[in-house]
Amino acid sequence: MRALGYCGAVPLIVLAVWLFAIAPDHPWHEGTILLLKTYAAMLLSFLGGTRWGAVLAKDDDGTAATIALLPALSAWIALLLPPAVAFAGLAVAFAAQGAWDSLAAHAGSLPVWYGALRARLTVIAVATMILAFAATVWT
Repeated sequence: MRALGYCGAVPLIVLAVWLFAIAPDHPWHEGTILLLKTYAAMLLSFLGGTRWGAVLAKDDDGTAATIALLPALSAWIALLLPPAVAFAGLAVAFAAQGAWDSLAAHAGSLPVWYGALRARLTVIAVATMILAFAATVWT
């Protein structure tokens, strides 16, 4: 599972570094922004879906399962926002999702290994979104 998680982070890292390295007038600049926003939204949706499934299995009234849909909704809304705002929002959403998963693992609602993995991957995801934010603000 760990290898799969880190492999999933590779496109975030590559796209964020590429976006930061290329000139704003590069022909692939806008495409890179769209790819990075879309991939980040897809990842956050996946993480929210994973959390939704875990919560749904233990939730009696559906309230927590409904809340677990917020990461996916916020991720897809980010696609409609200007790049800098989207990357800042995605950084916050990744951080919130990672904290929620880590706290749930600490409380015994999720496996401990999952919480530890999510903490490490959250650092990577947030760092890439901050780098992408910087690349879109400073250009």
